[in-house]
Amino acid sequence: VSRWRVDRKWTRLSRHRTILTGLPSTSGRHGGCRLLLDRDSDALFVGTGDAAVGTNPRDLDSLGGKTLRIHRDTGAPMPGNPYADASSARRFVWTYGHRNVQGLAQRADGSVWSVEHGSYRDDEVNLLVPGGDYGWNPVPGYNENTPMTNFNLPGKQIGARWRSGFPTLATSGAVWVRGKKWGRYQGTLAVCALKASKLVFMRFDKSGHLVWTKVPPALNGRYGRLRSVVMSRTNDLLITTANGGGRDKIVRVTPH
Repeated sequence: VSRWRVDRKWTRLSRHRTILTGLPSTSGRHGGCRLLLDRDSDALFVGTGDAAVGTNPRDLDSLGGKTLRIHRDTGAPMPGNPYADASSARRFVWTYGHRNVQGLAQRADGSVWSVEHGSYRDDEVNLLVPGGDYGWNPVPGYNENTPMTNFNLPGKQIGARWRSGFPTLATSGAVWVRGKKWGRYQGTLAVCALKASKLVFMRFDKSGHLVWTKVPPALNGRYGRLRSVVMSRTNDLLITTANGGGRDKIVRVTPH
């Protein structure tokens, strides 16, 4: 994970610094690496993939298959991390037992949520709890038939707040929607889908339980694979596509 300083005119980068290394990439698969700046502290959350190595998600000294919490400027582990006092890599770990974290989003109440690629089934949206085990353990080898959340593992596993079932959508980036102009969609989680080529709005109640999902027709298949989404300063959605071949764009979406 690297950081730069951008000048006031948004024309030049300077003061490059690498703030985190050691993310596994041995297989070339499942890189994850979604970033989220915490609104309430100097923390940076980092979502990682398991690199398609079955032992990584539950190995607390591997940075693969985790969400990490580090200082946004220095890369140091943040105080309050579950293993902050450790001398090994686990001092960076916030949650573990993930397959491939593709999205991170912070709700208005401060809670942090992840969006995760499933295997052949069960993409997930998870509410992150410090030190939580989210149950992906595809061993021996790399057994894709293993449940995304295996509740038969030692300790307590945390179940997903939404799952795709079969088939997967290849869910990716996500953002909590703000602004009164969004009407019934205000306060929902907007989730991009790569394979399914659509944007899914998910309503969760205050306790984090799913209420409904909606896909507006204008955002269903029209722009191809959707990679990431953020809110602009004017509370519009900015969505990036991932189609390749020189066809990619940033789509600005505002409600009627």
